[in-house]
Amino acid sequence: MSHTYTLTQHRNWYNIFRQWKLPLYFSKSVMSHITHFVDGMLSSGFTGTLTDIHRESLHHRDRRSLSHFLSHGKWDEQFLKDIVRNIAYQQVKFSAKHNNSPIFVLVDDTVCEKTKPSSQAVDSIQGSAFHHSHLKGKKVYGHAVVEAMLRAGDVVYPFATERYESKSKSKIDLVCDMIRQVPRSHHPTYVLMDSWYPSASVLQVSSEQGFHVISGLKTNRIIYPQGIRQSIKEFASFISKSDTDLVTIGVDSYRVYRYEGKLNLLDNGVVLFCWKEGEELNPKQVKAFLSTDVSLTNKQILSYYSKRWSIETYFRAAKVHLGLDRYQVRSTKAIDRYWALLSFVSMCCIYSGQGNLLDGLHQYRREKKQHWIEYVYKQALSGVALAQIQTQLRAA
Repeated sequence: MSHTYTLTQHRNWYNIFRQWKLPLYFSKSVMSHITHFVDGMLSSGFTGTLTDIHRESLHHRDRRSLSHFLSHGKWDEQFLKDIVRNIAYQQVKFSAKHNNSPIFVLVDDTVCEKTKPSSQAVDSIQGSAFHHSHLKGKKVYGHAVVEAMLRAGDVVYPFATERYESKSKSKIDLVCDMIRQVPRSHHPTYVLMDSWYPSASVLQVSSEQGFHVISGLKTNRIIYPQGIRQSIKEFASFISKSDTDLVTIGVDSYRVYRYEGKLNLLDNGVVLFCWKEGEELNPKQVKAFLSTDVSLTNKQILSYYSKRWSIETYFRAAKVHLGLDRYQVRSTKAIDRYWALLSFVSMCCIYSGQGNLLDGLHQYRREKKQHWIEYVYKQALSGVALAQIQTQLRAA
């Protein structure tokens, strides 16, 4: 069977992979599998299954070879993770220099929900358990993944991905490990997180790396206005509109009160109390944000924190388009490898799309469609029968 199309389509990836020095870490057969995963997962027909990858990438070997590659293949996914981290940091560092922007480290987690197996199931999926879903507001069955991403300007890259297991490291420990992996830079670097993650250990590790933290805060956190120990919610009841400033972020405006001083978490920091403009300053409705960089203005703190939303949109795009939660492999080894490949595929897509996952995805699918048309046209000019072309492209 002719593989002119696949060779033309995959040659671009091979050239890029050589630039990234992948052949130093992986054999030719492993490189071939990685290339098919990249092509298959970025294709419009991909829904999360290995069958899709086999079909969309025109893999010439049996579909079961992909399953074997994940579960039993002799390759180290840690090398792939290292390459993702290195490329992500270099691209974000370049963007920070070009745009005179800080570097942002975004951390969060999401749940890949699965169907709870029957008590009669013999071969259930490994590593699954009940995890709290922020989206659904309840515990759901599946796998939890902790993610760190890097951002500078409009460029956002996945940096590190780890599966969370309650019997192993905590999510806080995983985040601390990820922060330690981010290289130090002369660019100001901020770790952005929601209210679930700011802890003494995360703040300490960030400080040791020379990074500042901007995060959401739960309103039961303790502050010390004028030396008096109070929760954020308690203190919010004493704030009047005249004590606040009006801050506009994008199209939304907020009433903001600034507290600077001691917290239980650290000796000195900034806490912003925020309400939407036009709403009553109800202590039950207050949103609180922490910044360890006291030199930032209120507008800068809220503007920087808003960039954390990129990791939420990444999770959404990865689930909808790249099958982040639709994998059909059972062993934890295969799942971890699948996620490592997914991060690598995302990085490839963002790299080719110049900083944006969805733009890169649409661009790749458009170019692939053009390659299909060119291939059919050239084969027809060469006198190849329609039935043979359909067979070669698995459209028969």
